[in-house]
Amino acid sequence: MNLRWLVCGAGNLHIVGPCPECYATQGGLLLGTVASTFKGRIPARCVDCGKVIDYYVDAQEEKIWKLEPVEAKGLRVEA
Repeated sequence: MNLRWLVCGAGNLHIVGPCPECYATQGGLLLGTVASTFKGRIPARCVDCGKVIDYYVDAQEEKIWKLEPVEAKGLRVEA
């Protein structure tokens, strides 16, 4: 899956790409927008099925990582 950066004249970057949930059946398209200096988590929403996929982006470097949940167990440690 390839995502694309589209630079907007207003100083924003738009993330555009195929939806992993419905692209094959509905042609789903993910869309997310960040400021050109943004670094952090962004939810990209599919305009067809509404599914939200979380990404971590570094807009200045134009890098994107897909965030996936991992199983974790909590433990309290007294110091």
